[in-house]
Order: sequence, then C-alpha cells, then structure tokens
Amino acid sequence: MRGMSVNSVRRLGEWFRKNARDLPWRRDRDPYRIWLSEIMLQQTQVKTVIPYFHSFLERFPEVQDLADAPLDEVLRLWAGLGYYSRARNLHAGARALAVRLRSGLGFPGDREEWLQVPGVGPYTAGAVCSIALGLREPIVDGNVVRVFSRFYAIEDPDPRYQRIWEAARKWVAVKEVEPEIINQALMELGALVCTPRHPQCGVCPIRRNCLGKTDPSRYPVKKKKAEVLRVEEEVWILFRLSKSGPEVVLRKNSSGPWRRGLWDFPRSGTVALGGENSLEAEWSSRYAVTRHRITRLHRAFRVSRVRLKEDDSWFPLDDLPALPAPTKKALLRLGKEID
Repeated sequence: MRGMSVNSVRRLGEWFRKNARDLPWRRDRDPYRIWLSEIMLQQTQVKTVIPYFHSFLERFPEVQDLADAPLDEVLRLWAGLGYYSRARNLHAGARALAVRLRSGLGFPGDREEWLQVPGVGPYTAGAVCSIALGLREPIVDGNVVRVFSRFYAIEDPDPRYQRIWEAARKWVAVKEVEPEIINQALMELGALVCTPRHPQCGVCPIRRNCLGKTDPSRYPVKKKKAEVLRVEEEVWILFRLSKSGPEVVLRKNSSGPWRRGLWDFPRSGTVALGGENSLEAEWSSRYAVTRHRITRLHRAFRVSRVRLKEDDSWFPLDDLPALPAPTKKALLRLGKEID
C-alpha cells in the first residue's frame, strides 16, 4: 500500500519503546495473562480494566483456577465490566485451555489453534500470537482502524476492514521490528496520539508519510449512530430484617442478551406477597446498555411473607451473588434507606 515504508515501522517501534504505558499485562509474555487482558479490553477502557485484571489474577492465578471456578463466581467478579457474554466466553475458554494443558498440549501455538478457543476472534488470536508467542500475526481493533484510515487516507473502510487488515499484515511483516512491538505500538498510537477527536499530529512518529495528516477528522467516516431505544422497567426490592441482618430477594436470569447468569430484582407483580407488607422507599434510576436507555423504577417493600418462584432466593446484603452494576447501586441505596 502506498505510503508505508520500513522507516515508518521503525520509527513507530522506537516511539513505543520510549512512550509505552506501564500496563500490568505488559510485564511478561504469559499467554494466560495476555489472553485474559485482551478479553477484558474488548469495548472497555484500559483504566477500567486494570483493577478487574488484578482481581481476577488474585483469585485465578492460573488458567486452571479459572476453569475450575463456578460461572457464578466469575460473573460476580466481572460485575461492572459490562458485556457479560465476554465473562461467559472467558469461562468457557478457560475450560477449553485447561483441557489442553491437562493433556500435555500446552497453550495454543498458532492463530488457527487460538481461534478454536471459545470467545477468541481474529483480533484476540492475533494479539496473543504476536505479543505472547512472537508470531507475525496482524491485529485490527478500533485504534488500528483509525490509525490506518488516516495514514492511508481511507475515508470509508468496508465493513470487513479488508484494506485495514492488508495494511496490518504488511506492517507486522517488517522484520526489523518485533511483531509484539509493532502491534502494541499501533494500538498505543491510536490510544494516546491518533485519538478520535483531538489527534496530536505534531508528535506523531509516522506523520511524515501520513496521507491524512492535513485533515485527520475526515478519516474514517463516522458511522451513523444506532437508534436509541427507550426502555422503562419497574422492579420490586423485597427485603426483610433477620437476626443476622437485612436480606433481599433476587432472581437469577436464565436468558436474555444482557444479564443471563446474573441475579437481579424480580419485576413488579411477579412475586406473590402475603402477610403485612409496607412500601418503604421508591425511586427511579437511569442507565444504558448498548443502545438502550433504561429508566428503572424501584419499589422497596419490607415483607413478612412471600411466595418465591423457582429462580428466586433470599440473600444477605453482605453476601451477594453476581449482580449487574445498576442492581448493586440500588442495593447500596437500600442499605442507606433502611439503616
């Protein structure tokens, strides 16, 4: 592709060695740690991922520990990172990797083997292969798309990013720079310099050959935002005060794209109340999930008797299962309301 030179790749590699952030998953080339970080980093900012990465490694120092853990525990530690299908895929992937390790095969040794691991796509396979194994496999994420769209003046990359992947393959093939360096450098450049709104072209190490530097805002063409869907929910927070402290009714979600495997409040009217009950508090909160903007009305009842469904259970407020972030916040508020 026009514009690329070996010198551009060299300059980018030198820039990365001097300016790379000290991130916990960059301190060794352990395939488990790199795979774990790459799953967490999908659609999530670095600063958000770091404490979760440490928590997971503390609880699951080896992939076998993660594989042996119940999914509920994995979801509980993941709560707050969002996109919970990643946590389910992470757990399934750990089980698949543990089977390989127990059979003596070790971690996957190439891209095709990594693509067989649940939850691993072309980007993650390329990242682990290049960073952990030193293989010359390309990667394309949002940062790389933006860098190459500007560098090659590609206004509208096709949906499969074929030209971007072609560029990534050429850059990572430059033998003068290690593949783990060039791939991480491309991502780092997009994160720190070639940013979406205010690119710092003056300090960019590859600006000399960049075809889009005179008007970087043109590249890539901004996609039309998906239509925002408004959703209203009403949930019941059913609690009681036992001798050991407050307890609350939670329901396990067995299906659905957002909260499958997590616990939440029952929807209003789906639990049979008996005896004396009093409405202790009522409030609304707003939150977003993908393109959904959700308004949730909470109605907190102190109950004496309740007939639970199969997926309902009582939980002490100080010993809760895996919960979505909005549910956690509501329970913190409940604790203050009944304190």
